[in-house]
Amino acid sequence: MFYMRKIILPLFMLSLGAWSGFTQAQDTSALWGKKYAEVKSSLLAAGWVLTPEAEDEAPMAEDYPEITCGSGAMAICSVGFMRDKTTLALVVKRIENTLVVTGEY
Repeated sequence: MFYMRKIILPLFMLSLGAWSGFTQAQDTSALWGKKYAEVKSSLLAAGWVLTPEAEDEAPMAEDYPEITCGSGAMAICSVGFMRDKTTLALVVKRIENTLVVTGEY
């Protein structure tokens, strides 16, 4: 089974310049520490779409079923976005009852 979220694409941010808080650089560090709701809204407005969830992963939050978590001690919670042929996979954590983007993979 193909898991789009498990693929690492180092050049996936070429076209994110439409997001006002993001530089033209290819890294996603400008998104880290931001509230997931704000990042999601900005990405969707810039033409990104959510990728389908994997069947074997559990949703992290009822309000955001697209954020899924793996199982096991080293599992992470993540969400995937896609625009054209570019994929973006973000790590999301709950910090003080707020969903926050904490990295990429």
